[in-house]
Amino acid sequence: MPKSTHRPGLTIEIARLDAAWPDIDDLIRPAVQAALSTVDAPLLGELSIVLSDDDKVRTLNRDFRGRDKPTNVLSFPMPPETAMMGDVVLARETIAREAREQGKSFPNHFVHLLIHGVLHLQGFDHEADQDAADMEAREVRALACLSIDNPYSSDSG
Repeated sequence: MPKSTHRPGLTIEIARLDAAWPDIDDLIRPAVQAALSTVDAPLLGELSIVLSDDDKVRTLNRDFRGRDKPTNVLSFPMPPETAMMGDVVLARETIAREAREQGKSFPNHFVHLLIHGVLHLQGFDHEADQDAADMEAREVRALACLSIDNPYSSDSG
């Protein structure tokens, strides 16, 4: 008989490792719920959102992905048999720079990347073209739930 693990509802913990993050905490739960609304049977449980900086994210990216550079978001899923969904780690400086370069607001770009990270925790990736298209469509649907324009559209900003 397979071992059953009880998965509670959604619990979100926020760890602020960089005090320079703006006050965006009220955007987190709606963004996570929008991401999960695009998944037929989402894995719930404890989700840790880590608001970090480029230096810490660079170290994680190097140690876990072999890429010695900062990135905007990293996701660390937990095994399905645990009561945890996983961790999403975001780098403030990279997100701010990308938002400026792309002509987007920091909050909207942050929400997009948080949704992206949560979808990774749900098992989605963008390694193959078809998977990338599916993940992008889910992101766009989740963002639309929050009245945020399609970030992949040439009109977005």
